[in-house]
Amino acid sequence: MLIESLNPFFDVAKTLEEFDRMFGAVGHPIGLRSVPRGTFPPINIYNKDDAVILIAEVPGLNADDIDLTVLGDSVTLKCERKPETDESIRYHRKERATGGFSRTVTLPDPVDPEAIKATYENGVLRVEMHKAQEAKSKKILIKS
Repeated sequence: MLIESLNPFFDVAKTLEEFDRMFGAVGHPIGLRSVPRGTFPPINIYNKDDAVILIAEVPGLNADDIDLTVLGDSVTLKCERKPETDESIRYHRKERATGGFSRTVTLPDPVDPEAIKATYENGVLRVEMHKAQEAKSKKILIKS
């Protein structure tokens, strides 16, 4: 990706993400990876029972404007916030970003793409992704 090649800290960020992932597997993420200020949309990801939950803040959009793609252990969220088209508006301050946005994040476990539920309410997207069968622990019966 062009952005990755232009960002001199891309490799550092990926390394810190892997540390978080490694320590998170034992229940103690160390929070080394940081997201640059202004990253949109902000998200939280956590495990709950046999599911991975993603919460994203995407205010000012319609559910139809949000594109959600899941592949293995990664999820991509794309959306576009359209600018005001009223030419009579004269801004005194314009802080809300417009245009296309995209985030791809690695999930803690692979998920089943056929078992995903997504809801969008009050500007918050909630995605419940059930873990893939290979990601679930299985008790093995030992014969004696």
